[in-house]
Amino acid sequence: MELYKDIESLVFKQGNKKYSIKVFRTYYPKRYNIGFSDRKIRDEIYEFKNGVSFNKFLIEIKDWFIENYGMYQLNGIVFLPISASNKKVNEKRYKKFCELLCEDLKIENGYDYISIKENSSPNHLKNDIKAKKYEFILNEDKLKGKRLIVFDDILTSGKTLYSLATILEDLNCKIKLAIFLARTIKQKDHNEEYFTIYK
Repeated sequence: MELYKDIESLVFKQGNKKYSIKVFRTYYPKRYNIGFSDRKIRDEIYEFKNGVSFNKFLIEIKDWFIENYGMYQLNGIVFLPISASNKKVNEKRYKKFCELLCEDLKIENGYDYISIKENSSPNHLKNDIKAKKYEFILNEDKLKGKRLIVFDDILTSGKTLYSLATILEDLNCKIKLAIFLARTIKQKDHNEEYFTIYK
């Protein structure tokens, strides 16, 4: 799979792990006083996260893949969404979206290959990247040795991706790309920097 100019490199400071990423938006949390266009983006992301509407992102992501990779380069890829914190939220957020995207792109849908143990702590609420992690439950038989595109809605601290990637690498998986709907914009005095982004 070739990389293109609008793909960035995410490098974790611990262990110097590097991943190719694509982010489609910037996201301002509610504590920010923002203009109309940024509020509209935030509303679209909330609609996606709440399972209300995903069609705009579905079309945009599908078109981006076709334009940048072409269908033939996606052969043998598993699309793996990082599970939400509980089964109900995960289903309304990702199930139909993954089904339609993977059907259109003719790639393997990894929605059923991953879940999170109920009541495990969200990584992005911890101060240490190696602190208590989500307890991922993976279908190792389906994932072992596969090439993956990992998907999540928001990139904030990167800890969830870091946690999952570490486990997947033990299964000899290759993360070809991680894609996110948006990257969180942080306050100027926010010092939580676990990764660096390179163009």
